[in-house]
Amino acid sequence: MVYPSIALRYFLVTLAVGGLILLSGVSRAQEVEVATVKFSNVRAPNGGAGTWLESEVTLIVKPLAGTPGQMVSRVRIGVLFGFELPAISGATRRLEHYRAEAECVALEPGRASIRFYLPPELVKRDQLHGDPRYWAVELFVAGRPVPAVKAAYAVALASPEQRKNFQTRGSAAAAANDGILLPQFLTPFVNDHPRATNAFVRHETR
Repeated sequence: MVYPSIALRYFLVTLAVGGLILLSGVSRAQEVEVATVKFSNVRAPNGGAGTWLESEVTLIVKPLAGTPGQMVSRVRIGVLFGFELPAISGATRRLEHYRAEAECVALEPGRASIRFYLPPELVKRDQLHGDPRYWAVELFVAGRPVPAVKAAYAVALASPEQRKNFQTRGSAAAAANDGILLPQFLTPFVNDHPRATNAFVRHETR
């Protein structure tokens, strides 16, 4: 029997390991990722006074091969916004943070939009128009965190250190404002975009 040389054996082992890494990478391909995040001031469909600040997170959905029904189930979206507000009585400018979550029952392949809203009283009081200075989007599939892409963060959060710092400090600060930033199904916009609104898991009914 002729045995392969040490060099050949090293090559074969390297090739095998590389193939496993490649296959592992394929198996961990992301099922959902953030495509865009847009902010705009909109009026409520019920004719209420004032404008709401709408944030629309658009996702790209790519179910893995063999996924039941070719859909991605239990997709949770967490958003964190940091608005830089004018100074009060000569003080320095300050940041106000808001956070919210929504969990979709399942998403079909293609694009999906999830919307969150800040109420008109807040928009008027703090003069919220346009994008917040800082924002971040986190995704989870069946409770598993999905690695974030560049589109999941504001331009001002360019480095991993800045992103981590914002999410740590911002989440702690946002706790004081919990319940103010609302997912679409808890607002007057619940029946807007009927062809582009997904079914949500309603945690508040538990």
